[in-house]
Amino acid sequence: MIRKIANSARDYAWGSKTLIADYFGLPATGEAMAEVWFGTHPGSLTYLAEEPGRTVLDLLGGQPLSYLLKILAADQPLSIQAHPNSAQAIEGFARENAAGVPFDSPSRNYKDDRHKPEMIVSLVDGFEALCGFRDLAETIELFKSFGVSATTFVEALEEPDGLRQAFNLAFALKGSLGEITAELASKSALAARLEALYPGDPGIIVALMMNHVNLQSGEGLYLPAGNIHAYLCGLGVEIMAASDNVLRGGLTPKHVDVAELQSVVKFVSSPIEILEPKPILTGLARYQADCSDFALYRVDVTGATVLADLKISGDSILLCDGGEISISDSLGEHLMIRRGEAALISSDAKFVSLAGSGRAFLAC
Repeated sequence: MIRKIANSARDYAWGSKTLIADYFGLPATGEAMAEVWFGTHPGSLTYLAEEPGRTVLDLLGGQPLSYLLKILAADQPLSIQAHPNSAQAIEGFARENAAGVPFDSPSRNYKDDRHKPEMIVSLVDGFEALCGFRDLAETIELFKSFGVSATTFVEALEEPDGLRQAFNLAFALKGSLGEITAELASKSALAARLEALYPGDPGIIVALMMNHVNLQSGEGLYLPAGNIHAYLCGLGVEIMAASDNVLRGGLTPKHVDVAELQSVVKFVSSPIEILEPKPILTGLARYQADCSDFALYRVDVTGATVLADLKISGDSILLCDGGEISISDSLGEHLMIRRGEAALISSDAKFVSLAGSGRAFLAC
């Protein structure tokens, strides 16, 4: 079974009014278009393009997908955040349920009992992100270069478990960081950008402790549980386990639970690992990630390249980001999708073939 699917853009404040509309050739709404979700997550149920009153979840008989695919467009930084592993999610969800924390409460940390590893692949050159803590020695030298204004943070970083100590110090000084972050903004372009949006925010200190990366088109990042990260700007395709568990650590007006975030974050230096798609067949490449909840492939078909009789594991979503792609399956069904369109390919077909002239991302 193949069905064209669609969804409305979510208008988060950090989103872009132009990136999604310009790249995919979609009508601009005049509002920020931050994310478009494709999946069965109740936060924004995807519907059938030809039957807007019927959702993908309806079509699948109420059986949710294990993953959520998104288009993400950011003009401003998203919050610094991390996601729990499975054990942490199960425990945190049960704890908040037992405490009677309403699901719609701003102070709710765990919306479900699932982990949330995720992957982002840039659609344009210059997708900017913060990802994990940089080498500790490099961070110490950076903060030393800021002079006397950062002395207390240098001292914290030089203590045992220095990353955690400096992180805790930033939040302990919340409310009195204004002079420090303003001084850092005069010495660091990144701090200046963040200070302009969130003056005196502890997240500015945390951001300066993190790896700062610019992805080129087609490059990706995998963000497992415990990885602290933030997307700063750009357009990408994001895939994640179907969870809404986010623990925030600054650069946001939303709820920040420092103690809970600290229990989830891995306070270790981790070098950036930029993902490149690994070829499997001509026209088909996979972004490798140590995650059983999802797989993400890049598809490139031309008149000379046809992907015939692909065996796809589970219910899949194909998102076209260029040209047009013809989809057919072993049940005799056929569908054409063009740039900005997506299709659900259900698991009842034994194989799928892709042809035409275009690019796409295949999630399953």
